[in-house]
Amino acid sequence: MCGATVQSMNHVVAMSHTEFNEETQQLEVIDVTETRTTGFVIHAMIAATIGLLPLLSFLPTPVVAGIFLFLGKKLMNGNSFLGRIVDGISETRRLPDDHPIRCLGRKKMNIFTGAQFGCLLALWGFKQCAVTAIFFPSVIGMLMAIRAFVLPRFFTEEDFVALGDPSP
Repeated sequence: MCGATVQSMNHVVAMSHTEFNEETQQLEVIDVTETRTTGFVIHAMIAATIGLLPLLSFLPTPVVAGIFLFLGKKLMNGNSFLGRIVDGISETRRLPDDHPIRCLGRKKMNIFTGAQFGCLLALWGFKQCAVTAIFFPSVIGMLMAIRAFVLPRFFTEEDFVALGDPSP
């Protein structure tokens, strides 16, 4: 796997111009400034670290581990899947009024989260096995088919909106 996807998503967000829509109470993207310079500079800096490897070896391992721990924690904020896992074991009275547990019930939210977790395990299983790893892109395509055709049999569009996963 390549970490460029995370960089790309963060880059798109950083280059987007948004406005708050009073009617929908959401941020709306007005336009996205397109540039290739930042991608080139990012990858040039990554390549430059090859020359800095002797210097980087002086960094203590706990410092490097702490940086990655911080970055991992930062990327988890706002992830609705991880949020639903934590909320699934939280007390209902501590959750906001518009939370999916209050709208749909704990059982329905846990079924959706369980389906996502099952897909994640299947994806990871395909990636781990050397024989099936070649089918990894096909499994990604199957995830889209599951979301588009299988899950709507069990959940309504209102359920998806409440769960933070509306159809595009």
